[in-house]
Amino acid sequence: MQDINGIYKVEMLGPYGWERFSTAFIEDGQYRGASAEHFSLGTYRVEDDNFDMVGNVTQHFQHRSLFGEKDVKDLQVKFKGTIDNGIIEGEASAVTDRKYALSFRFNKLSALN
Repeated sequence: MQDINGIYKVEMLGPYGWERFSTAFIEDGQYRGASAEHFSLGTYRVEDDNFDMVGNVTQHFQHRSLFGEKDVKDLQVKFKGTIDNGIIEGEASAVTDRKYALSFRFNKLSALN
């Protein structure tokens, strides 16, 4: 299993390219992420080069649609991606509906120690 513990810049692919979305702390199976508008709590699993995460997203500021939902409070999401040289890239969607999948990537900024 790869050691991916660290602090990551989380980006979402938008119409004009990669946009900053949040900062995440990934450590020992726990995922914690936040921005000025939301926070995410979840767990992840790594197998070979695969990264799978399930968590909840809650917006606490200006609410905007995310994964087809207008009011995001405790929305359960899943992310499936691959790990390559400090970058985790893949797709996230609401657990209940993959119709609104979004591309995300995590770029490692620092170790946690």
